[in-house]
Amino acid sequence: MIIDRAERLEYYQPILPKIKDALAVLEAHKDDWAAGVSYSFSGGRLFFQKGRTKPLELSQFEAHRKFIDVQFVLEGAEYVALEDLAELSVALPYQQEKDVEKYEGSVRHYMKITEGMAYVCFPWDAHRAVFHTDEELTFTKAVVKLAVEERREE
Repeated sequence: MIIDRAERLEYYQPILPKIKDALAVLEAHKDDWAAGVSYSFSGGRLFFQKGRTKPLELSQFEAHRKFIDVQFVLEGAEYVALEDLAELSVALPYQQEKDVEKYEGSVRHYMKITEGMAYVCFPWDAHRAVFHTDEELTFTKAVVKLAVEERREE
């Protein structure tokens, strides 16, 4: 798991293959944040999400096997909980077509991610995103999926 300022993610190139390509796509579309629109690049894709956060109890941990998930908060804020998969139990088995597995478990580590911040979730990291602790928040974010070799057994 990585949490940092978005402008520093290029320094993670050695462990985030193609992050510079993703940042170039993000820069090219910095004035066009249409929710649901997806942009492909060699080694991944980028799309935008806009919305409102939900209460913590309505969110769920998830993880991905085929992609490193990089999420940039462009406007507004959200909370994200991060946890090692070993600390959680499977709630919904892996769905290959959606590249997602859902988990249950206690929220022990969470952080408010505000405009200009980004977080990275590797295949061994679970994340529980787009929630709030007190008041509902609005957000616009870019989600980047960086392809990786599958490292876990199904």
